[in-house]
Amino acid sequence: MTIVFCDQDWEEVLEEHQKNHLCSSNCGVDENYTQADTKYFAWREWYMPLRSGLKIRIYEFKPTDNFIQIGKHGHSNTTTLSFFIKGNYQTILQGITNSANEIVGRNYIEYTPNILESDEYVANQQVVRVQICLEAAKFFQDFEPHQLQQLPSELQIFAASGEIQPYYRQGITTPEMQIALQQILNCPFHGIMKRLYLEAKAIELMTHQFSQFTESVSNSDDKSLIKTDDIERIYQAKDILINNFKYPPSLLEIARQVKLNDCKLKQGFRQIFGTTVFGYLHDYRMQQAYMLLNTGHMKVQEVAKAVGYASPSSFNSAFKKKFGVNPKAYQVKRYKEYI
Repeated sequence: MTIVFCDQDWEEVLEEHQKNHLCSSNCGVDENYTQADTKYFAWREWYMPLRSGLKIRIYEFKPTDNFIQIGKHGHSNTTTLSFFIKGNYQTILQGITNSANEIVGRNYIEYTPNILESDEYVANQQVVRVQICLEAAKFFQDFEPHQLQQLPSELQIFAASGEIQPYYRQGITTPEMQIALQQILNCPFHGIMKRLYLEAKAIELMTHQFSQFTESVSNSDDKSLIKTDDIERIYQAKDILINNFKYPPSLLEIARQVKLNDCKLKQGFRQIFGTTVFGYLHDYRMQQAYMLLNTGHMKVQEVAKAVGYASPSSFNSAFKKKFGVNPKAYQVKRYKEYI
């Protein structure tokens, strides 16, 4: 069965739920947390305003059945950066994109005032995403015009005049972005320190995403040389690498599996992901190690083995080079923050 909700249905269900349950609660002066567990879906939303023109939001949604939500965006001066942590769904933005897959490992930037949107979710699959809401004209008001030229082209116009046509652009969530996202989800601070920390991480995510989009434009001539079929095979190669990150196959074996020659695989991987095949693997391993150490449930030697390092000393060196601190010192620091 597929449930179809429009804006009015959503509002009525939440209103009915709020009458009979505790639907919303503020968790701080500058924070707002809202939740609703209905017979149709479970929904969580947390957000915090940061500096002028900047807000961060964490959104969770899990439908009980296949679910289609149809709604119209209001008029807004906000550009949204969205990063997918968990779950997949499909979206249609009328007049902008006929179909886009919103999946883990992807992110997007959009400005969609007065646009009709249709989102299709899979039953019992939770979707989690982190969003940065940016009022560009406010946020960039103190920047010089020549500095704005380094932004993605859409934001250059938006920041300068506050006027732009609706747009949607999707990107790849890099290991650096994934680390920042996990740091946001596991913020160790409270009060003003939490706000400062999240503001720094939000700006870090913006910087990585904007850099990716501007680089994609400057390298568009090179990327246009890659055939569509080859791009799909390069993404398949990335998936093979991630699914076997502890014991990865050789470059030649990966190339054989995706039916590309190794030279084309290396060139295409660098063009699409901005790094070598095994440079991407290294970053992914470090990201996994960071998250495992963050839980505090494993020893450093266990984490090293879990991410594919036979030698703890090699793991220690790689981790320190990546994050500026050895894994044991980082784990002790995290433990002290929680006690």
